[in-house]
Amino acid sequence: MPTLRFDHALTAVLFCLAAPLAGCSDEGSDDEGAAGASGSECEIDHGPVDPTALIDDLEDGNGSLPPIATRNGSWWISTDTSGGMIEPPADASPPAERILGARCESEYAMRVTGSGFTEWGAVLTAGFRYTTEVASIDASAYRGVRFWARTGPDHTSPVRVQFQDSHSEPNGGQCNTESTGSDQCYDGFGTTLTTIGNEWQQFEIDFSTLAQRGFGFPAEAIDTTALYTIEWNLDQNGTYDLWIDDVWFYE
Repeated sequence: MPTLRFDHALTAVLFCLAAPLAGCSDEGSDDEGAAGASGSECEIDHGPVDPTALIDDLEDGNGSLPPIATRNGSWWISTDTSGGMIEPPADASPPAERILGARCESEYAMRVTGSGFTEWGAVLTAGFRYTTEVASIDASAYRGVRFWARTGPDHTSPVRVQFQDSHSEPNGGQCNTESTGSDQCYDGFGTTLTTIGNEWQQFEIDFSTLAQRGFGFPAEAIDTTALYTIEWNLDQNGTYDLWIDDVWFYE
């Protein structure tokens, strides 16, 4: 079976469990049709009340997470090897990109564009912690993660947000790094953002609603005491133009 980011598979049916909280254009225009929102995006909560819950607001313009709590990780882009094109380049920590016209008080976001992949596609990852290798954090004090996202007009790929935990990350010691069967790694807990579109929306990803895709090491629930990464997965045979901004935990 073909596998994605450090060999995660992209062959199962995707399910939608997340809904947008708010919507807006780059100029912060009203989007009263967005679930759970009223008024302009500029009136919506932008960040955590508790500053230690921030994962990254991207305003420093670089690919490193702010050193908050035990987090010292970075952003990363991974792709299959089928010869597609990706920007920023794969296997490197990408810089944030300036938002044309800004988005209310936000001036930078993470952006990935690309096309031409045919095996499993591409992944934008934020790794939470590194020591001498990829390490986990304890996020059990939180209910989930919020972030802002949009796609460009040429984007065609589904977007699945997921987490690698102690069950799915090789360093968790439970999945089999040598396997391509039902105990293989990288079958993270996640959901598909089916409502994502060309205007900015705030998404709330509740840990309790997430599910594996069923190709790898099975677990009853996500292990929030040992989270390694948050990822945005992009399908093979798609065209990519994905923006991510203001990512944080919520209680």
